[in-house]
Amino acid sequence: RAQQDLLEEGRPLDVVRTASDPPVPPQEALCSLVVGNRRYTKGGGGGQLESYVLKALAGKGQLPAAVVLGCADSRAPVEIYFDMQPGDLFVLRTAGNTIEGGFGGLLGSAEYAIAVLKTKLIVVTGHTLCGAVTATVKAVKANEGMPPDNMGVVLDNIRAAAEMSVKTLSGAPLEQQLKLATKLNIFEAMHKMMKHSTIIRDGIASEELMLVGAVYNIEDGSLDWLGPHPEQEKIVGSTLHVHRWREAPYSRKSMPASSPVARFIIDRLQAGNKRFVEQDELHGVHLNPSFSHDVEPDTILVGSSNLRVPYEDVFDSRPGQ
Repeated sequence: RAQQDLLEEGRPLDVVRTASDPPVPPQEALCSLVVGNRRYTKGGGGGQLESYVLKALAGKGQLPAAVVLGCADSRAPVEIYFDMQPGDLFVLRTAGNTIEGGFGGLLGSAEYAIAVLKTKLIVVTGHTLCGAVTATVKAVKANEGMPPDNMGVVLDNIRAAAEMSVKTLSGAPLEQQLKLATKLNIFEAMHKMMKHSTIIRDGIASEELMLVGAVYNIEDGSLDWLGPHPEQEKIVGSTLHVHRWREAPYSRKSMPASSPVARFIIDRLQAGNKRFVEQDELHGVHLNPSFSHDVEPDTILVGSSNLRVPYEDVFDSRPGQ
């Protein structure tokens, strides 16, 4: 419901997050970005910036909710497509959202946001129709080398993703190869972050920091969320229990009752629910004069307090059960 409120009502303009506030939990930060992009795609973003926001940030310091590594492409404006205001995002942008080698100002900047500004979420965003990805994939397909200049250095950082995409989809159209290369390039940047930054790697290993990827569609403004790196546990060298819980698909399991009495009660509840669903000779909830005040229930039921879920009716149970 909170997400729906954010989507319908827009970003609260009277809330200014500064360094005097507690750090933003990664799940809350990610939720803010998801609903912010939804507001943007529905035409509800871009609230008016008030002067007190700038004064508060200048006087009390910044507390960004997320570090975002994005492409420098002018068609992919990070703060705008997340519908965020000054102080919300710590933005890093390079052509092709690439990280050169395992050192330099980009990783150092991300580490500053995490270690000093207490940011708990990193998002690596690529985008559709990326010129750098397209040039690299075409060069790989034509078996050509990268340009011998600084632009060539940028493209060389995308080469591994381009080669894997062309190899995996060797007979596919260029459009599909570009789509896969864009995702693989995002994962490559995420891999480099974890591999070459002790601060990022340790933060993920302790499950205090979250690192996810996303692809921005420059045609409709939407985001395709990729989630964490598929080999995140292997890269950080640690078992991530919360990560496994988030990513594992839900599967229903039938657990046998631990005792004959428990089995009898479960069978009775299932039979009652069947009567409720089929509306077949419901016992109904009627007070029985034979019930005494000291009757002991045989079942503990934990569920929602929503009035639309009347559990006594759902299980066709009687008072005291």
